Amino acid sequence: MENGNPYPPKERFDVLKDELLLENDDAFREVARLPPREGRQRVRVTHARKFWTGLERMAQYWDTSLDNYFERPATPKQAAEGEAGDRMQTDDEASSCESQQKSEKQMDIDNPPIPAAPVNNVTNQEDGEPETVAMYTGRRIGAGHEMPEDIREETIRAFTEMAAWPFGCQVALPMLPPRLSLQTLLFPVRQTFAAARSPKDRQLARSGVMEGPVFSAQCRPETCFRAPGDVPGTGFGEVCDLFREVGGMLLAAQERARQGMTEVRPGEGKWWTTTPRWGGAPNDAVGDSGNFTNGEEKPVLDNGSSRKRSKYEHPFLASRRPGSSRKLSNSEKWKIVQPGPGLWDKRMRYIQIGKDPDSPFDDIYMLSSINHHISILHLRVHRRYIDIITSGESCFPSDVDATGQPWHVLQLRRTKWYDLLDADERLEVFKGVWTIFHHLLRGT
Repeated sequence: MENGNPYPPKERFDVLKDELLLENDDAFREVARLPPREGRQRVRVTHARKFWTGLERMAQYWDTSLDNYFERPATPKQAAEGEAGDRMQTDDEASSCESQQKSEKQMDIDNPPIPAAPVNNVTNQEDGEPETVAMYTGRRIGAGHEMPEDIREETIRAFTEMAAWPFGCQVALPMLPPRLSLQTLLFPVRQTFAAARSPKDRQLARSGVMEGPVFSAQCRPETCFRAPGDVPGTGFGEVCDLFREVGGMLLAAQERARQGMTEVRPGEGKWWTTTPRWGGAPNDAVGDSGNFTNGEEKPVLDNGSSRKRSKYEHPFLASRRPGSSRKLSNSEKWKIVQPGPGLWDKRMRYIQIGKDPDSPFDDIYMLSSINHHISILHLRVHRRYIDIITSGESCFPSDVDATGQPWHVLQLRRTKWYDLLDADERLEVFKGVWTIFHHLLRGT
């Protein structure tokens, strides 16, 4: 590979392949520590255990293979809790109950509600058929749109880690809120995690430094993308979802384009980050100290303890004095004149891993996941395009390569949506993720 490490052996891929092709129910029972079904042997899940654990939780909302809807007779209503149902009923109580039932029946005739089962009769009074209730048996415990977002994110992250670790890479969560720089505008985008390469220096690797990013991933909770009458591909939700994917891939392109550059914090070198704010004399106070703004010093109360010697005055205890832990107030923070916080990840060494040095285009890959599906996207973007949207200017020539793609055009391709609950499809998309690592980490 580019960093000198050898490619993982084929046997490593075969082990992962065998675990991904396991039957869903057998693997779910293994990770849930349940005995296998009758006539089935216990399977072994080692490298893909984290993925199968997440997929088992995902199947509780999306797996419809075991759905069984049926109806059964309604259970007769029992006496309410707290009532003495076994004691003998007196004549007075019986007559009052009969009169109450008659009045209820008369009210039902005037405005008939949904038929309810009597105490000792489960038949419908109108047509004589027994009342039934809808029942469900299966794997699911809720609808797909009710699934928590972290289940999908953890599953896709574990799926990516299986291919990342053999290549010396790892999956990293964003340390800062993902924001796409559009000149003076910071546009929030969704970036669930990014795959990055571990440095060969062990000291840097232990300190958490990574190189890349290699590619990014985006998991989204949306489940509705178009109205019933919309043509596929033209729905409002579909277009918005495409913009989310493009925004996440442009952020990855901006991060990879930072190779060899020095971070410039927002507003660094501008007058509003070096000149004190207007409005207020040097002794002017803001906030609670506004009562002492006429040049008068704030009085100090003498409680008789001013002559006491502090324990920190001892020469041997001077080094033990704790630092100031008081937090700054909002007014004190407002007085600080400095550039805004940086947008770069301090632990990331930005490198365009896998980019052809002779080409002005960069290949950006992203894993996109919705529902229980995953797709691989490929974006081809020119360096001049990245510079223009980032700073508004670029000195990079608008060259084209053999494909003839202009610099101001984005070329986006994607695979189909692979179902993670299908063994063949999840193996196929895993081969795609493995191929991305194999291609981008090659020696150029």
